[in-house]
Amino acid sequence: MGSALVLLLVIVAILGVGVAVGLSRRKRNPFTDQRFVNDWEQRMRALEASLGWRFVAEDQGFQERVPQIGRMLEADRTRVKFQLVGHWRGVPVLAVEVVLRTDNTVTSEYRAYSVVVVPRPMPGPWVLISPRTDRVWGLFDQFTPTGDPVFDGRYEVRRKNPAFAGALLGSGLAQALLQDPRANGVAIAFDEHNLAAAVPGPLLQAPLGHLADLLLDVAGNVPWQALPRG
Repeated sequence: MGSALVLLLVIVAILGVGVAVGLSRRKRNPFTDQRFVNDWEQRMRALEASLGWRFVAEDQGFQERVPQIGRMLEADRTRVKFQLVGHWRGVPVLAVEVVLRTDNTVTSEYRAYSVVVVPRPMPGPWVLISPRTDRVWGLFDQFTPTGDPVFDGRYEVRRKNPAFAGALLGSGLAQALLQDPRANGVAIAFDEHNLAAAVPGPLLQAPLGHLADLLLDVAGNVPWQALPRG
């Protein structure tokens, strides 16, 4: 009788310890106790809620989606820091925070950029339109003036196909970017299969919704069928 009582007390004690440990872990779990959620997690959750996008840890293939920006990462996937996926106005969207080299290949100074990527309605040659004041894009090929002094005073254009780039900008895109306040300080990449908008700064501070809207408005206003191919 005495041994049975001792055994029962031991079992109760073990169960009590297990419950206490479980409760302790539950309190430390950021998904069940907001007191243990750090500031970054709280802000990321708020961003997810406001956009309807979700944070993902798995590689979303940013370098392959936008290779003209991806090659600036020098094949270093660790410089893709954070990723959000979702839809915007019915279109799939990817947002990433990347770390780009800011000067040249000799020194090692870097800056965080936020990039929003959407599908390009029609594939074709790449064109990069970047703010003249942002020298990070100087790592690309030498830019080519468009001949529009106002546009050239604000932007630099790098391209693969001169005929395509000329027709693209001449379709009304150049004037639209000059007149759209959302485009101020934004680099826009027409990659072969995707469009991207990039701004300096971390993901949590970037106007991601405005960038997505800008890209979708650009995509919707470009006369893709009328542009040169190849």
